[in-house]
Amino acid sequence: MRPTRPLALLLAPTLALAACGLSGCDPSPSVDAEEAPLTGTFDVTSRFEVPATVAAPGPLGDALRLVHGLALDPGTAILDLAEEAGVPALAELRLVLPDALEAELTGWMNEYLETATVGGLSPHDRIEELDAVIRSVLLTWELRSTLDLPAGSGGTHAPVAIAFDTPAGPVVVPVDATAPVTAGVDVVATISWPDGPQGDAVAGIGDHAMGIPFGRYALRGLDAILLAQHGSADLRAFLADAVGCETLAASVAGRCLGPICVGHETELLAVCEGGLDQAAARIEAQVLGLDFQAIHFQQGTATAEVTPAPAVVALQDGVWTATIDLGQGAEAATATFSAVR
Repeated sequence: MRPTRPLALLLAPTLALAACGLSGCDPSPSVDAEEAPLTGTFDVTSRFEVPATVAAPGPLGDALRLVHGLALDPGTAILDLAEEAGVPALAELRLVLPDALEAELTGWMNEYLETATVGGLSPHDRIEELDAVIRSVLLTWELRSTLDLPAGSGGTHAPVAIAFDTPAGPVVVPVDATAPVTAGVDVVATISWPDGPQGDAVAGIGDHAMGIPFGRYALRGLDAILLAQHGSADLRAFLADAVGCETLAASVAGRCLGPICVGHETELLAVCEGGLDQAAARIEAQVLGLDFQAIHFQQGTATAEVTPAPAVVALQDGVWTATIDLGQGAEAATATFSAVR
């Protein structure tokens, strides 16, 4: 809404009087007639899209690579994870199986995972779904926050919740009252009319930063999405339902090379379950370890909706110039925002 009498114009007489003394008026008032402080308390929604260049190295990339590797070659990943976990049944299999059979295990596991179907989806399809969900949770999310801009002093910008996308709408995870978050302080904001009194009002928000233990909220969001979309209480439950270790073990145990068959269904079941236990534990640990030590808002710019009163009631089409630091230094992040008073 375009104001008929912008805030700066209503303030102009007061500003002019403030510049006058016994000796007359100062021809250079201290505040430009086309700019004034922005005050009020705003509910802000900032949407972040973390680019691949930020995700590739370090802990965020590690979390993404683990589940992506499980999607690309699940048979190999399950065996590797079972070995990493020290599952005794894997060592037993390697002792009793001929080398020719052992070399075929991952291929037979992958064949089962790609061809078996439950409800029209294969286990491999389900793992790929998980890969997509985790990428979405970690790379695209909304920060919901409160921007408090009192008159006459610096403002604060505090996180309130983090929201994650789902086809049914966002999953919102509130920030704990006792969470180790760091709010932005000494925030300065202004409203101006760069195109003159009849032009659009523009809000500018100054440099500040906040810190958030992102991983704990991402994991809660992931669990909520898996429950809502797949009926799984957590990541391990989803993997168990998706892979079906009992059916996998029976399928691979029945495979043969000539007269020699794999057998050892009990050991195969233990290897599968142990590999999935390790996969879930590692993914959860890596996600929990994600800590945005600093989300640095270098500058924010938005179109301001102003009432004739006048008062800014909303900020629209906002863009943050921002960086995110995951402990490896600041990296640029794409972020947009809106706000309502």
